[in-house]
This record gives sequence, C-alpha cells and structure tokens, in this order.
Amino acid sequence: MTESRYEVLRYYPVTSKEELIGLSNRALMEWWLSFAPRTPLKSDFDILEHIDLVPDIFLVKRLNETDFEFRVHGESANNIFDEYIGKIISTQGPQNNDRERKDVQLAQYYVEILNQPSCVRNEGILSFLKKKNVKFESLDCPLLDEQGNLAYIIGTITILGQNKGHS
Repeated sequence: MTESRYEVLRYYPVTSKEELIGLSNRALMEWWLSFAPRTPLKSDFDILEHIDLVPDIFLVKRLNETDFEFRVHGESANNIFDEYIGKIISTQGPQNNDRERKDVQLAQYYVEILNQPSCVRNEGILSFLKKKNVKFESLDCPLLDEQGNLAYIIGTITILGQNKGHS
C-alpha cells in the first residue's frame, strides 16, 4: 500500500499576494492578478520570464470533465508530489488504496478550482521527510486555453520554514 506524501489541512481562495508566505507563490499570484479582471491564458505564461519559479512550478491540464493530466513538474514540486509527467487522475478513478483515494480527491479539487476561477491557497504537512510536521504552502491558479475555456491549473508549492521560498 502506497502512503500519501502530503496532507492538505485546509484550502481557500485568495485574492492578494499578501495572503501568501512562499516567494514562488507570491510571485505567481502577482503575475496572475496582473491580468485582472480576466483570467490569463496558458499562452500568457512564459516560463522564461519566471525562471525563479521553475523548481516549484506545476501545470495540470483538464482533459474532460473528470480527468486531469500532470503536464509539468519542477524539481521541488516533483519531489513533493512524486508524480510522473503524463499521469492522469480522475474523479472516477479507482480507490483501492490511500494513494488512489488521494488522486480522486485531488481530481475533485481540480474540478472545484476550474468551476470557480480564482486562485486557491493550500496549507498542509509533508509526511515523506525525516523531520516531522514540515509545512507547505501551495497556490493553484486556473488558466484559459486558446478557446477561452478553463482548462489548465498552474501552481507553485513551497516548503515553509526554510530559507528558500520563505519571506
């Protein structure tokens, strides 16, 4: 049985970078808000303009109403999520173990984000590190595809209490 590497304690919509702690999260929020009142397109995000975010960034694509594909994971994000690029999760997925149940919950959460186009802050605890109670903060922001559909989620994740990514 595969154990979950993280536990989300709470999540809620955010409307300003001041509500965030991690530097990568704050930078992504600032970028996303620069398009207000519209939601940015995926093509609006140029990774070359955000090199500092590369280790912490991730991108998820909605394939249909229930399925999502992991498209990009920076090194830090990959270390936390331990998911491979191209993995598909679904609200209709199997739930035979903790990992599969978490995947279904994550897909349900992604549906929520794309149904209410605002950025969402997550707070949680990482369980795979040798230290206990290592906290993380992540930010998930919806993006539009070229047809104007809410089809992507771009996010950053930061381990809190370390020099990197902490204000």
